[in-house]
Amino acid sequence: MAKKFFIPKNDTSAEGFRYRGMAGSRLENLTDAIFGFAITLLVIASQVPTTYMELQASMYSFLGFIFCIMLLLGLWDNHNSFFLHFGLQDKTTKILNFLFLFVLLFYIYPLKYLFSFLGTRIYAQVKIAMGDRSEALLKVVDSINNAALDSGQWVDIMLRFGLGLFLMYLLLLLMHVNAYRKSSYLRLSEEERYITRTFIQAYGILVGICTLSMGIVLIFGGGSAAVAGMVYILVGIILPLHRKFRRKRMTKTLV
Repeated sequence: MAKKFFIPKNDTSAEGFRYRGMAGSRLENLTDAIFGFAITLLVIASQVPTTYMELQASMYSFLGFIFCIMLLLGLWDNHNSFFLHFGLQDKTTKILNFLFLFVLLFYIYPLKYLFSFLGTRIYAQVKIAMGDRSEALLKVVDSINNAALDSGQWVDIMLRFGLGLFLMYLLLLLMHVNAYRKSSYLRLSEEERYITRTFIQAYGILVGICTLSMGIVLIFGGGSAAVAGMVYILVGIILPLHRKFRRKRMTKTLV
């Protein structure tokens, strides 16, 4: 499988976490297949162009497709890291993993709809600013105007998006909590326990950011959808700061 190309050459991470799941498992293979199917749904859900103009128009949605793929690959990497670190196959892990896959599949269409709409709109505005007035662009602009969401619909789509992320990050958090509870069974060192707590905190931050975004649209309505979306920028700010803080503290705590 393609996953073999992502298997690290060393048996420990850069932070000193010993990999316990390098061999892979049927559970991981199933998850990889579901992720592949989810990405396939992003492609086959699009209508096949029948004319050259429709082909040109379809290219305006590539930005949203990139956003979707990046998010899915990020989730896959988080999931892969968990099994690489712990290699657990217990009942709790299986249940949490199955719930994760269920949410993933249910999440695909809201994800595609939101990112396709936003990505197409952004790219179309850029092309208009560059002086493009092609027939394909006019068709795209017309479809965007027809698909414009009202205030209530923006609340709904932002809640669907936020809830999907919330649940997947929460399930990853619970998987790490379960692994931490099995520290003795896994023979985790003090350093590995510290890193595991760091993972738990990081997923807690992600869950909190999703909650904040959903709370904004629930309280202030669809007019605040842009602000609710901008909240996710905090991920790229808070997580690196948290990681840096934990690394500095680890050197002091474990010395």
